[in-house]
Amino acid sequence: MDEYSFLGNVAVADSVDSYDRAVTPFLAPTFHSESVLAIHFHRTRRPRVLFRWVPDETLRRMFDERYEKLGFMVDPFFRRAFLIQHWEADLLRNIAPDRFESSEYFTSYFGDTKMVDELGFVSRIDTDTAVHLSIGRNEGRRRFRSGEVTKFRQLSQVLAPKLTQILRNQPELDVVEAQPLDRRFHAMAHARRTDISMREAEVAALIVQGHSSRAIGLKLGISVQTVKVHRRTLYKKLSISSQNELFGLLVSYVGTDR
Repeated sequence: MDEYSFLGNVAVADSVDSYDRAVTPFLAPTFHSESVLAIHFHRTRRPRVLFRWVPDETLRRMFDERYEKLGFMVDPFFRRAFLIQHWEADLLRNIAPDRFESSEYFTSYFGDTKMVDELGFVSRIDTDTAVHLSIGRNEGRRRFRSGEVTKFRQLSQVLAPKLTQILRNQPELDVVEAQPLDRRFHAMAHARRTDISMREAEVAALIVQGHSSRAIGLKLGISVQTVKVHRRTLYKKLSISSQNELFGLLVSYVGTDR
């Protein structure tokens, strides 16, 4: 399919299904991607997967099992979606926290699925909702190059507003409320009969997202030393010694949340 036909098909799309039929067959071969995903984000609720093209069985299974209950909460695109005014397109690594690629979430999800890169856009729908579309590459392929990022951004000038418009015209569906990540940590500690402060829960949430102590201090307006004190106290209260164990406790707690 040539680019003019593709843009024409996007222009006349009037539903998520017709948008998917226009977009996925073009993006996958054009960008040599192994996945195309579109996700409807809500600030305080679980996300809704609009469509997904994921031929790799392992990646598809991991996404289905992990993303909607927990993965989205440490997904940099989800965090970014509610910081922008309109829309933007970028590489995952450009918007991720400074220690994201050494986080347990990155290791467990990207390591198990063999994903090597992700490129996508986020677009605000209203105060509480946003939409995200991404393409990904798996092991054996190079990361997206600057020219490909530029082309994706150019196409997103049409793709992002169109998908946003479609969702604005759709009736809201039943969705499941989701605790913010810091409150999940607070609830998890309480379930373990451990008392942690909300500040310690905030630090825990930022740790598993992949922020360094310096980045956490900047976000919370406290010193690096204070962050380190909170981290030590948190680990002591939870009887753990690493970020990996902290993430593991969260996964175990979420697994009991039906």
